Amino acid sequence: MSSTRPETAVEKGKPSAARESTALSGPAAPDAPTTRASRAPERFARFTGAVHRLIPAALRRLVPETFIGYAVINGSAFLLDIACLSVFYNHLHWWYSLAVTVGYVIAGVYSLLLNRWLNFQSHEHLALQGGRYFIGLISQYVIFILGLSSLLHWVGVNALVARVVSACCEGLYLYVFVRLWVFRDSARDKAPASA
Repeated sequence: MSSTRPETAVEKGKPSAARESTALSGPAAPDAPTTRASRAPERFARFTGAVHRLIPAALRRLVPETFIGYAVINGSAFLLDIACLSVFYNHLHWWYSLAVTVGYVIAGVYSLLLNRWLNFQSHEHLALQGGRYFIGLISQYVIFILGLSSLLHWVGVNALVARVVSACCEGLYLYVFVRLWVFRDSARDKAPASA
């Protein structure tokens, strides 16, 4: 009785159709959830590429596709941060500074993992990238959240306006930081940019 399983074909020295297909399209997953997960970076790249093509041509040269992905992921991380703050402070009645810090850490880990997996499609060691990302978060916090927003408020800018201005600056700073240092092995940055 002959078997059509890939293992049997490989054992007999014959390449299987499944093995040839895998070589062309990437590793096949045994179950559907893994397959969807392995396609998620591909789909995310298509989404950011489509948004990138909507940008006027003169501006498109200045805005990388990974910046669009970063804006989407970190925008959702900000919403997660605010949701955590609401739950921890308003509902669980934690100290404000503890609630802010824990929400910031949760949003930071979320941002690191999704940017690594979906946006930059990086494969460097996670602990090394996590350490670099942590340095970026700390420097961003000190320079922009404490420094710039406090300075703007001190010179008379409305507190909310000062915080929004510092948030925009910190977002640009952290994107450059992660693109050039944290995810410097980015598969997407090595791929040709879409026209």
